[in-house]
Amino acid sequence: MRILIAAVAMAGLAGCGTTPIPSSQADRVPAARLKAFQDPKAGSAVMVVTRDKGVFAGGGCYTAILIDGKVAARLGTGETVTFYLTEGRHIYGLSGDAEGGGLCAAQIGQAVRESAGEFKAGETQKFRVSGDSSAWLELRPTSL
Repeated sequence: MRILIAAVAMAGLAGCGTTPIPSSQADRVPAARLKAFQDPKAGSAVMVVTRDKGVFAGGGCYTAILIDGKVAARLGTGETVTFYLTEGRHIYGLSGDAEGGGLCAAQIGQAVRESAGEFKAGETQKFRVSGDSSAWLELRPTSL
């Protein structure tokens, strides 16, 4: 009996992380949730952000994608968004959704997390929003 309970618990925990989804298979963020960095210009650097699916992807609330201190988009699970940046160093990250309703607006459960990176003209860099049972959502580079 203990073995059966342990097996069921392990199977349940195996599904607790987020499930990566390639940007090509993710839904596009609707225009109403796009806030900034949407103007493709000659020499732009391209940043593609895709949010995982799954229980720990924070599916009840949107996640605010931040670029250089601005909310650039509000991203739901299984969605992708493309940003057009000037060449150079940018600070990017995520936070809870201040525009959401109820507890989402309180931004409970998602701290502001930021990183910095160099972006080159004509280059595309892909990132994914993911998480698991032991951490906040994170924005990290991806090859998907």
